[in-house]
Amino acid sequence: MKPNYGNWIPKKLLVLIAAVAFMAGALLIVSSCFAWGWLLSTIIALLLCLVVVLLTYFTLSYRAFSHDGGCFMEKVHRYVADSLPWNGEGTLLDVGCGAGALTILCAKKFPKAQCTGIDYWGIKWDYSQRMCQHNAEAEGVADRCTFLHGDANRLDFADESFDAVVSNFVYHEVTNSKDKERLIRETLRVLKKGGVFALQDLYGQHSVYGDFEKTIERLKADAVSEIHYADSCKEIPVPKWMMMPGMLPGVGIIYGRK
Repeated sequence: MKPNYGNWIPKKLLVLIAAVAFMAGALLIVSSCFAWGWLLSTIIALLLCLVVVLLTYFTLSYRAFSHDGGCFMEKVHRYVADSLPWNGEGTLLDVGCGAGALTILCAKKFPKAQCTGIDYWGIKWDYSQRMCQHNAEAEGVADRCTFLHGDANRLDFADESFDAVVSNFVYHEVTNSKDKERLIRETLRVLKKGGVFALQDLYGQHSVYGDFEKTIERLKADAVSEIHYADSCKEIPVPKWMMMPGMLPGVGIIYGRK
């Protein structure tokens, strides 16, 4: 039995772009058969070129992210797990676990830990609770991993429930909460005093987080005892061709102790 961690590039996106490319190509052929005018034909040709470039980029990215290809997703998850300053004894929560990749990686890295992953599992992504459970069984850690439906806005756990918390590329996806700092604080709420955290997201994108240095200062003042920030793209070898706006630029990680 093999695990299936899916991909950060949804297959439905590739299918959609391919469909647009097909339609643009068909229109270009039709325009060459009828007198539609050179301007319209030029616009269609430019559209086709753009779509083909996008399709090529996202197809290559899909291959690079894949656990059967470039394994970039695994490298990113491992960076988060390795940034967690923890001895692995106790309980861990993964906020926005997706297909369970980070949760399971932490369970394998910390063999004494009991790991819980929560996710909303919306229709945007090809992930599910059942997929997480399958992957945990395939990786031999099902007895130490639990996966629950949850909302990052309001975690269904009491204050100070976990010894460690992790999260990867989640907060910016929570579209019904513009206050991203509140999401971070909600994650930290369920962390025990003295517990550790490693939370990665698009902290460097001003349109998402604003002035994140001020956020760090506020967290340092009243939420955590120790916090560090790192530019993930400087720590993880990211191919330059993947640094497309909206994809990876601005990725950072905060880690430390409550």
